[in-house]
Amino acid sequence: MVNALTFRGLALAALMVLPLARAQTTEHKEMKSPELHIAQQLIDKHFAIWNDPQPRISSFGEVYTEDVYVADYADIATGYQQVVALIARVQREHPGFVFHPAPVTWNHGLGRVTWSYGPQGNPGLVHGEDIFTVRDGRIASAHVFINQP
Repeated sequence: MVNALTFRGLALAALMVLPLARAQTTEHKEMKSPELHIAQQLIDKHFAIWNDPQPRISSFGEVYTEDVYVADYADIATGYQQVVALIARVQREHPGFVFHPAPVTWNHGLGRVTWSYGPQGNPGLVHGEDIFTVRDGRIASAHVFINQP
């Protein structure tokens, strides 16, 4: 009888705590959503720039910090001019390829976006991910990883 009573008491306590745990989880998610929303908007603009055959530095100011740092498999670019050169190299090496990003994930100031890249007939030819930071509402750094088969 004591065992059954103890079990019922523990079960009742767990049921009482469950709504509180759910509320804390929901609250935690809601606190992150503005940052995630901003990061998603920036990444959407980021990939629009990288998919543009003629990227314009004039659009960089709303997406990137002036000292933006981008590291890919072959190069490191710092600042608008170098990033434009990096984009031009990627486009030159892969004519007709387009990036197709997945939704952003966000973790305490660090963002991650997975993507596929390829020509119209094979848009998933290459897969990878960018790990990025945001400062003052703009992308400050991006590290590009390519998944090897």
